[in-house]
Amino acid sequence: MKKNYRKLGPEVLSNNKITADTVRVTMQDGESKIMSKTDAIVAAKTHNLDLVLINAIAEPPVCKIVELSKHMYDLKQRAKELQKKQRESIVEHKEVRLGLNIDKHDIETKAKQAQKFIEKGAKLTVTVILRGRERGKQNLARDLLNTFAKLIGVEYENISVQNNKVIGKI
Repeated sequence: MKKNYRKLGPEVLSNNKITADTVRVTMQDGESKIMSKTDAIVAAKTHNLDLVLINAIAEPPVCKIVELSKHMYDLKQRAKELQKKQRESIVEHKEVRLGLNIDKHDIETKAKQAQKFIEKGAKLTVTVILRGRERGKQNLARDLLNTFAKLIGVEYENISVQNNKVIGKI
């Protein structure tokens, strides 16, 4: 016998799995009543539906008379929608690295790429890497960052110096 390892979704207590003796039942028409669990199950079965636990923390626990498969489908759809919104809200961080002796055409190419990142809503960090004797020319690196910002058409939030790098964050 094959086991199905597919994710079944959140576990929902229904009908006899509900442990409370009295429950607040929300009917299909929106009416709410407090009744015993057995009476609520009988009321659900008369309509060929299930008694599903909605809120176990409330006093008395809240149940609803619905079709269990439709309720499970709705829960899965809500979970998918939440995951989609969560993915959309994540902000990407991109980095553009430049050398001090970069050519004009290469700067323009990197600027176009940086504009694409910004249009997509990503945070951008521009780094000028200084090697060897270039470390003494941090003012040239800052000038390069400023020309790069003019090509993109934005301003830096801050410019900092770390180790052998001059970093500008947009």
